[in-house]
Amino acid sequence: MTEFSTRLRRATMVEHREAETRGFISRLMAGDVPMAGFAALTAQYLAVYRELEAAADRMRAGAGPAAGFADPALIRVPSLEADLAHLYGPDWESTITVLDSTRAYADRLRDLAAGSPTHFIAHHYVRYLGDLSGGQMIGRTLSNLYGLGEAGTSFYRFDKITDARAYKISYRQRLDALTLPDDDATILIDEAQLAFRFNAAVFVELGTLYPENPEDLAPAA
Repeated sequence: MTEFSTRLRRATMVEHREAETRGFISRLMAGDVPMAGFAALTAQYLAVYRELEAAADRMRAGAGPAAGFADPALIRVPSLEADLAHLYGPDWESTITVLDSTRAYADRLRDLAAGSPTHFIAHHYVRYLGDLSGGQMIGRTLSNLYGLGEAGTSFYRFDKITDARAYKISYRQRLDALTLPDDDATILIDEAQLAFRFNAAVFVELGTLYPENPEDLAPAA
């Protein structure tokens, strides 16, 4: 029987690829998005991680299957808040804008992931395993491209995890150890696919706000 972590990875490959190859992300990694676009992306992540980590607090307090995934070493909100303070200044909280696509993503997390271990694990997997897999490289690239040094990109660094590769192996072992009924396994996979689509929608909206050709911006009404 195929291990569940492998089944989950294979089932989300298309959505994963589509999310990470959106034009906005490709241009960001090439330094072709203005600093304001990078800052806006960071603001969207904060809205998402506030809901995801609020859900993690609830899961950590319980004894269900999701408790082992809700590791405090993964917490991103303080890093994101520090990054936003650097990018926007001390009044960042009143400056940032949460996009419609991000709001829909956050609402999903609040409505389902906060109360359903199956939905929580799906979203947790998509965000944190992705962050651990490429986040440190992405952070270094963006730091160099945008001349930030370490400030403004602390979201991408996991200072409390000394060996990301070993952590990811352990994470997949936790996935494989889940004893999910077939219906719940299907729900988790479907929700992970949806999580990737939520991420892609955020990138699409950011790409509209920060297009490749600024003259493509729609005139104000």
